Amino acid sequence: MSQSPSNFDILVYGPIFCDMIFTDLPAMPALGKEIFADNFAVALGGSAIVAAGLRRLGAKVGLIADLGNDSLSKLMATMLDDLELDRSLTRRHAEALHQLTVALSFPRDRAFITRFRRPSTPPDLETILKQSGAQHLHICSFWAVLETPRICALAHDAGMTVSFDPGWDEEALRSKTVQDIIPELDFFLPNEMELLYLAESRSVADAAHDVSRRMSRGQLILKQGSRGAVAYTRAGETAVRVPPIPIAPVDTTGAGDSFDAGFLYGLINGQSLTTSMEMGAVCGGLATTRISGSLGCPTLQEVEAWRLKLQS
Repeated sequence: MSQSPSNFDILVYGPIFCDMIFTDLPAMPALGKEIFADNFAVALGGSAIVAAGLRRLGAKVGLIADLGNDSLSKLMATMLDDLELDRSLTRRHAEALHQLTVALSFPRDRAFITRFRRPSTPPDLETILKQSGAQHLHICSFWAVLETPRICALAHDAGMTVSFDPGWDEEALRSKTVQDIIPELDFFLPNEMELLYLAESRSVADAAHDVSRRMSRGQLILKQGSRGAVAYTRAGETAVRVPPIPIAPVDTTGAGDSFDAGFLYGLINGQSLTTSMEMGAVCGGLATTRISGSLGCPTLQEVEAWRLKLQS
């Protein structure tokens, strides 16, 4: 499935993974011992979760990512096609890439083991951005920022707004490259653990105040899982707070990425900040009712039905 090179609503940039998700675990495994999972799934992870969520909501999505010639990459290409995701901006490499994540998922949190090769910036990235016709670029993962420090400038020059969900990496979150990009963002979408570590703080209020004051052109949107999400003013004060939806989670893998998808879909379709965050909260919540974020993405009709239910 392929769009015209200038027919996208939004671009998603970052590595994709083959997620192997184990759920219904009794506990975290200990060295020298074996535990058994009651459920298991193989699904797309990484930037593909955001792209799949946006596509299911109805957006025209361009996915800037990489695949190799290995069996997992071939499987991921098939899964991208099954989700009707455009692959025209996804590069195929002649060598193996082995982009794999094992997720140990619990009802309220999860742990990951990941193996992949550090990506390289597409040589024609500037041209891709200018010719895409997209109004927004979402950066999934610190890797894309580390490889392309000028990504915000390139996107803004192409007339696009930019959002960034960093993901977890201790070294990357405190790197100069990631810290320097914060003032250039239109929206910064970390979770609570990422924000606290990036700001070197133990207080959410202090961390939000610090990071918000650095966002000279944008806004901090903090994802808090079972406590919903908060948008902050540039002075670090609470601007909007949305609660989570009342559901029993099955698998939290990709919930934050699914929030991103709903939030960004609202923004690119002219919705208010509050409505966009509500859409994000519904998408993030509903994604946890199935194994894998990319397989649990709701439709726009499902999101609107839930929003009406919450307002009644």
